[in-house]
Amino acid sequence: MDEQQYKAWWQLHRRAAVGEQLSDEEQQAYQAGLAELEAAEWAELRPATELLRPLQEQLRQLAAHNQQLAQEEAALRARAAELERNYRALTGEPLGLEI
Repeated sequence: MDEQQYKAWWQLHRRAAVGEQLSDEEQQAYQAGLAELEAAEWAELRPATELLRPLQEQLRQLAAHNQQLAQEEAALRARAAELERNYRALTGEPLGLEI
């Protein structure tokens, strides 16, 4: 859509936005212009979405890995606490380690 076409479309858009009734011919021109503008916007967004998909997959993988590491950390902390309790029970002394 060139600048002159856009200006004409914009006037139709403003009229439609305030609820003014457009003629059938004006409505068709308005809808055609709207479709053209939306198609242009989607064409501009398409490369971004194609770049975004692999990043989203990488994020899902990293989130799953992070969850796995958090579970492993919790298990290790529980094991360390158990070992410290056992040490204290045997020796009567705390290890003095902060976990």
